[in-house]
Formats: sequence, structure tokens, C-alpha cells
Amino acid sequence: MSERMPGFGGPALSRLVTPFYEAAGQGKLVIQQCDDCGFHRHVPTDICYNCLSWAWHWDETLPGTGVVYSYSWVDRPINDVMNNGNPYDYAVVELDGTTGGPIRLLTNVFGVDKSSLVVGLPVKAAFDPVKGKYAGAGGGYGPAGADAEATDVGPIALIVFEPIEGAAA
Repeated sequence: MSERMPGFGGPALSRLVTPFYEAAGQGKLVIQQCDDCGFHRHVPTDICYNCLSWAWHWDETLPGTGVVYSYSWVDRPINDVMNNGNPYDYAVVELDGTTGGPIRLLTNVFGVDKSSLVVGLPVKAAFDPVKGKYAGAGGGYGPAGADAEATDVGPIALIVFEPIEGAAA
């Protein structure tokens, strides 16, 4: 379960995305980078969509900042699990410091209200720890249900964002 969004069970895990969430669990933002052309990419894939190379690594040198590219507020959650009585946002944050096309993460921005979350708002990465057992990378992904074979992973975290104090959109 997510600490900041009680009721949210956490990410769906696979061999390609688990290292992303494990790095977040250690307080690091990592993004795949092609070893041949240098392009960053997200969502993680085996093959670079710029040059088709299979060679890549996790880049840990990004500053962990970005700007809000788009957002929406959820006033009426689609299920009771996510309903804590407060509206919450879904935001697309464009990361700073990437090579190639823009890298945009679907995320949440915390520490804002409906009047302060705006397109262009400078934000910094924060980490939302997720607790629980997860189905292994050999079959069913995501939070382990009653019939899933659960394994411990992590610690893992979701990457969320917070406004950079003193910065204006």
C-alpha cells in the first residue's frame, strides 16, 4: 500500500520496471538510457525506439526536477478504495536533463491545491514508499492477491512530485 495514497496497492511489476521502482525505494530517480545513441526512454523497454539498440543502462544522473506538462483533478474516485474524502491529482511531469525526446511521467503532485497546480509549475521528485508483497516477475504482476504467489520485493516506492519552493510557473 502507498503511504501517501492509502488504498492504492502499488505498481505492476515486471523484469523491466522493477529496477525503476526499487531505485525509487532507495530515493533515486533512474531512467533508461541507450548506450549507443544516448536517448533516454520511459516506459522501460528492451529496445531503443530511436536506434533499435539492445544496449542500455539505468541513468542515475538526472536532476530529479521537471515541470508539470498536464494535469487533472479527481473529485469522484472510480472505486471506494481510493476514496479518502479528498480530491487528488493525476499529473504528467516532463523531466529536466533528458537526452532525445521529452520524458514524461504520469504521477501525482503533492503539496498543491486546485489553485496552485498549473501547467509549467516547477517540481522535484519525491518518493512514496509502497509496502506489501508482490507477485513475482514470472507471471502475475502487481499486488499479490489471495491466489497469487507472493514474493517480497523492494523496498519499492512510487515517484511522485512536489513543488519547488520559491519557483513560479
